[in-house]
Amino acid sequence: MQLLENGHNSIILILNTPGSLEHFMVHSNPDKLQLIFDIILDHVINTILKGSIEIGYKLGKEDKISCYVKEPPMPVYSQARFENRFESEALLKSDITDHLEEMGGNMWIEKIPENPKIFWFSMDIQPPGIKVNLTMDDQASKSTLDWEDKTILIVDDVHTNLLLIEKVLSPTAARVVSVDNGLKAVNAVKRDKTIDMVLMDVRMPVLDGYEATRRIKRIIPWLPVVAISAYGGSSESQNWKNAGCDAFLSKPLNTSKLIQTMQTLFENVPIEVK
Repeated sequence: MQLLENGHNSIILILNTPGSLEHFMVHSNPDKLQLIFDIILDHVINTILKGSIEIGYKLGKEDKISCYVKEPPMPVYSQARFENRFESEALLKSDITDHLEEMGGNMWIEKIPENPKIFWFSMDIQPPGIKVNLTMDDQASKSTLDWEDKTILIVDDVHTNLLLIEKVLSPTAARVVSVDNGLKAVNAVKRDKTIDMVLMDVRMPVLDGYEATRRIKRIIPWLPVVAISAYGGSSESQNWKNAGCDAFLSKPLNTSKLIQTMQTLFENVPIEVK
């Protein structure tokens, strides 16, 4: 709509998102992320006259995500912009670098012969200095989070999500076991009788979280299972209840709510069944 309002009716935006990262979580500043995309798009849109601009992202190395804006194939440049494009690109990189510093990222421009330019920028999946609040309230005692005798099974097919939850649970001293699909979760519960709770992603390959929960509950009915999903709504609420889950948390995770939910469930598990 903004393109049409500004007279760019010959330009099409294409969003390319990897299906394997459908439930991927990035903990960052959404306003700054939008600003960075706006700056790059403004540069590209005002440099070309027509064509399709592709926007996308991919998982990078060292827990970083890389986003890009790709010029149209065989771009038709605006003459005025083309003449000072190098100066404009230098200014673009300078502006974006300032914003990316606090997000743990940087920017670069990829140019392949006889192909359009690709404007890349990376950022940390979990920005530097992010603090995880593990207390349930300001008056909560440290003993509240003493889970040294607990074993937590985390089930998620996205590795970075596993790392995030492991980091959140680290101060509690709980033993953490992680698997990447529902079938492995069921098998883990069968083998390891010390598991005290399951944090279950809902949508996964091989066996989804709801079916995995049903099977786990048939094995150990009292074992608490917390469903975690990027999807909400009344239908999702009914799904996790029907599957036998004991609680539901939405993505992106509120870490304080996660800890509070887990503590409440631990307190409600009858001691005699363990």
